[in-house]
Amino acid sequence: MEKRLRSSLKTSAEEFLSSAVKSTLKSSKPSLKTIVNSVKPSSDLSSSLPLALLHSILHHTQSFQNPSHPPPTSPSNSPPPKRQRGNGPPPGSDSDSDQQQHQILASLQVLSHVLHLCVLSPKKAFSASDLLPAAQALHDSLILFESDPVLCLEVAGVCESWWKEGLIYRETLISQLLPFLLSRSLTLKKKVDVHRVYMLREAFALFDFDDEESIGDLRMLLMRCVVSPLYLKTEDGQRFLSFAFGLSRQLMKSGLAVVKAQIPFGRKSVLEGFGGILFRAWREVEDDLRGEIEEGFMQGIVDCAIHAGSSAFAASLRKVLGGFISQRTTQGVEKLLFGLAEPMIFRSLQVANSNVRLNALHLLLDLFPMEDPDATKEEKDKLLDKQFYLLEKLMSDECPDVRSVAVEGLCRVFYLFWEVIPSPTITKIITKIFNDMSHESCSEVRLSTVNGITYLLANPQSHGILKVLLPRLGHLMLDSVTSIRVTMVDLLLLLRDVRTFQFNTVVSLDVLLSVLASDQTHVAKGIARLLMPSYFPSRKRAEEACTRCRTLINRNPLAGARFCEFLVSLGATLQSARQLVGFFLDSILSDDDKLEDNQIEGLLLAAYHLCKDLVAADSGCMASLKELLPGEKLKSLLAFAPTAQAQSAVFDILAMVSPETVSEVLEDCMSLVVNCGGLPGDEGRQVEIRSVHKLLLSSNAFSDLIGTFTSTLQKTAYRCQINFGDEVERKNVYSATRKKSKSSRNSSSAKWKHVSEKNAISFEEDYSVAVGIAWQIKDLLIIEDTRKAILESSDIEELCIALKVVSQTSILQAMDVYPVLAYTSLALHMTLRNLDTDAQLNDTEARTFLLSLLIIYSSLQSGDNGTSDSIALKAHLGKKSKRRNSNDASEGLRSKEGGVLNKVKMLTAILKFIVESTEMGLASHFQARMLKFTSAYLKYAVSSFDHHSTGKLQFEDADLKDMILCAKSSISYAGKLINLVMREASCPLFEAFDLANDLLDLFTAVEISLGSAYASKLVTALNPWIPDLVLALGPCFINNNINNMEEEEEEEDDSYTSRFNHIKLCFPTWLLTCAKLELHEMDDTSESPHLQLPALKRLRDTILSLVKGNSKVVDGIGYVVLMCSAVCIEKKDYSTVLGLLRFLCVKLVSREEEENREWKELDTMLVSLPRIYPMIEREIGEERDEEEVKKLEAARELLLPVWTYHVYETGRFRMMEEEEE
Repeated sequence: MEKRLRSSLKTSAEEFLSSAVKSTLKSSKPSLKTIVNSVKPSSDLSSSLPLALLHSILHHTQSFQNPSHPPPTSPSNSPPPKRQRGNGPPPGSDSDSDQQQHQILASLQVLSHVLHLCVLSPKKAFSASDLLPAAQALHDSLILFESDPVLCLEVAGVCESWWKEGLIYRETLISQLLPFLLSRSLTLKKKVDVHRVYMLREAFALFDFDDEESIGDLRMLLMRCVVSPLYLKTEDGQRFLSFAFGLSRQLMKSGLAVVKAQIPFGRKSVLEGFGGILFRAWREVEDDLRGEIEEGFMQGIVDCAIHAGSSAFAASLRKVLGGFISQRTTQGVEKLLFGLAEPMIFRSLQVANSNVRLNALHLLLDLFPMEDPDATKEEKDKLLDKQFYLLEKLMSDECPDVRSVAVEGLCRVFYLFWEVIPSPTITKIITKIFNDMSHESCSEVRLSTVNGITYLLANPQSHGILKVLLPRLGHLMLDSVTSIRVTMVDLLLLLRDVRTFQFNTVVSLDVLLSVLASDQTHVAKGIARLLMPSYFPSRKRAEEACTRCRTLINRNPLAGARFCEFLVSLGATLQSARQLVGFFLDSILSDDDKLEDNQIEGLLLAAYHLCKDLVAADSGCMASLKELLPGEKLKSLLAFAPTAQAQSAVFDILAMVSPETVSEVLEDCMSLVVNCGGLPGDEGRQVEIRSVHKLLLSSNAFSDLIGTFTSTLQKTAYRCQINFGDEVERKNVYSATRKKSKSSRNSSSAKWKHVSEKNAISFEEDYSVAVGIAWQIKDLLIIEDTRKAILESSDIEELCIALKVVSQTSILQAMDVYPVLAYTSLALHMTLRNLDTDAQLNDTEARTFLLSLLIIYSSLQSGDNGTSDSIALKAHLGKKSKRRNSNDASEGLRSKEGGVLNKVKMLTAILKFIVESTEMGLASHFQARMLKFTSAYLKYAVSSFDHHSTGKLQFEDADLKDMILCAKSSISYAGKLINLVMREASCPLFEAFDLANDLLDLFTAVEISLGSAYASKLVTALNPWIPDLVLALGPCFINNNINNMEEEEEEEDDSYTSRFNHIKLCFPTWLLTCAKLELHEMDDTSESPHLQLPALKRLRDTILSLVKGNSKVVDGIGYVVLMCSAVCIEKKDYSTVLGLLRFLCVKLVSREEEENREWKELDTMLVSLPRIYPMIEREIGEERDEEEVKKLEAARELLLPVWTYHVYETGRFRMMEEEEE
């Protein structure tokens, strides 16, 4: 190619260009550069080539604008092109035009590159004046070529080189170039384009930015650059923008306005970029433009940073100011900042608004020390003292956030300016921080104290005073806030690495060990890291490291065990961990040191933690552990395990390392799981039992466990039948022909024969064991693997039957709740398992679900209301003649209050069971019975709270707390049950209505009996279900088919009578209380404290706000209120009538005055009004007591506007009125 180009160059410049455009730019670039750079100034081409370029560029440009005139082809001897064959497009088609346009642009790329090479000719062979016309032609057509980025970039390169070379008339080549480069940098977002813009920054000064019309597009591009992250984050971008701000006053105003608008939304890097740009602009612009930045922008930023309503917005403003604060050593900056902030910052530190004080404090700390460079030394010292005085004062501010920032900020000030601050000032303030701020009631202030001291510790000059004061922070290691304890551990770790400090002088070793033994993982692991160089040093011999760790366990066994829990994760080698396990177990088995029980427990727990980490870290460790811990050795450890925790550790090690040896310890395992009386309240034994379960599961001996559970529960079920006479079939209690799996017949069965051969024990002890087994069953059903093993056991049916009998006795005798919890959970999982295999739930399984419900419901219906001495249902027991002992076996087990609490717990458990079953669609045919059961239970709970308030029951604080927890759970379950039942089309509406009222009655009873503090604990459980309660209270009642009548249309009188009788029988006591509240609000002089029910008032207001605007719901609830009013009129309770009608007319139907007397869309209420209003009129005429008449007249006045409106305006009540007359 180069040879062809050189040959054409000898002919003429035109021939050279014609030959060059036949090749692509990419292929011809090297050749063109070589040829053009070789042209000498004395050559004829130095004058002919620029002229030829101009002509060729102009002709190609014209051809591009007017495709009908293609560029001339150079004369050649080549044959004419062949005619196209086939179905190709004819000449002159759109495809030919596009191809021609593409060829023209490709030619212009080559011509532009040749021109660029001429401009940059190293021999200066071409005159700038000769090249200028061609360059101007390309520059002026730059927008025309925007579809070809390669050509645009070549043209831009020509113009850039022209400007950088300082050639003549360079100002004529920028008007199109600069907008192009700005647009390209904003579009492609490449740093190289930003750099090109920055290198041409001087060219922007040639534009008249005050000319709105001609410069608008360019100024818009510049404003886009101001908000471009690329410009804000790059050094060249920031420098260019700071230069652009100084181009004109109007441009600076626009730029500052854009910056101010972006501050609330900018990220940290963007805000810091704004600060750097503004500082450079302030430093570089002329004095007359500085005022725009100082007074027009900076002053407003300082003011907003102090008075900002949002702390995040104030922080963003300070980041922008940081561009100046970080450059305060620059001449003039300090004086500028002082002049902007001083007039308002000291005043703002003392205003009443805590948010302003906090913002001003942040700003003062950023600006510290504020000083006037022109002031004298005395004035500067006085101003410094003023700042320290205010900062010290703010440490005692009433706002915790201000105190927190003041403490941490002062520590930062001391760290930065320790050398220039007077020693008395440092001593005074730091002493206050240690003595007062570390004991602050606000946890954030205490946390800031530790963070500040940690920050200050980085200044070596502070170590002298900190060495004396740091022990005063020791109490924070026992702080109730976890984040403070974590920060204290971080401080101690930092002190450990400073030679002049000893961390144990700050926090004693005993305190550290107690925290290590009991605190959360993050805190405990930090303390373990702190102690590791002392108690398990990696640079010491393994024997010495093991001895040191043993010393730690001897000092505090639990802390030592916890220390070993983190050793591997903190970098201890696996080999050293294995050696430590062997060392611990050998120490136990040697029995030379006369170890105490707690020390043995610590060693075993430590060994367990190390074995767990070793197995998890490397599967290859298992073989070495088996070699290190043979089965006989592990088995012998059981004899040395003195506590439940210690035995649990041994069982866990067995399960991990040697599960095949379980047959040798099976007798011990079975003894533990059977001798489980009192297990639910013993957390230590619970851990041990779980370890036994894990061991049995890993060793395929779980079937033996289930068999043991079954036989023990069958024995207890049999004794329940004997003692309490429960009619249970013999096969359900004991079966001598019970089927057993092969695993239950193996030789290991003999190991636990003693379980069934014990001496006779009392029923109480037997029942206590059954309760422990029930706890175990419930616990096992939580974990997937053990749940699966239970459900797949061949003894599952017998286990469920025995547990059912024990649960039935527990319920009827108000004994322990755990058999009920275990039975319901097991029955649910069994049914779900059957659903996985059977398409439908059969009747037997459905009855299993509702067994507990029927028992409780029948017992509640039998007349037990919690007031009699026989909480254990003496009426039920008296009917049985087959009691072995005339003395009640359960008598004395529980006090009266304990029996009530147990019954409530069991009822709550069964209610939970019912809700879960309903949610899964397993009991859809028993909705009415479930709702009735729940209502009966809630009534029982209400009566229990009432009897506590009257002294008939006297719950202790712990029992009362449990009662409230059960009530809270029951409210949530009952609300969910209403929600689930009301989704069904065949919803038992009356039962749902009753249950909703019982829920509100329970809430009201708790607040009346125990106070608002207890009632407020129930609000969180009740709130999610309030919409469901509202629907059940209103529409359910008016839409109900009374008494399940099959007739499609029911007589109105019968319907009203049925509803009236139902309300009369089940009057909602919460509405009665609401009526009393209304009367209390009417009587301004009343100060009765027992009617201060804020929780009920809030609940009432929530219901009212929820139903507002829903006329159907308002109509239903209003109808219920009117019906209750009618019942009260019949009972001559006129006070309640007045309260209910005031609640109805003032609270519930509170609309515009015109609609209030119309009761628009409240048809059901209007139907019942002709019954209520005449009753009131009749009672007024018959009543002789003047006070009672006044109450009736007040009630009538509430209904009178509606009554008269429909009598005289609509005529709706006219006929009824005449009939009354």
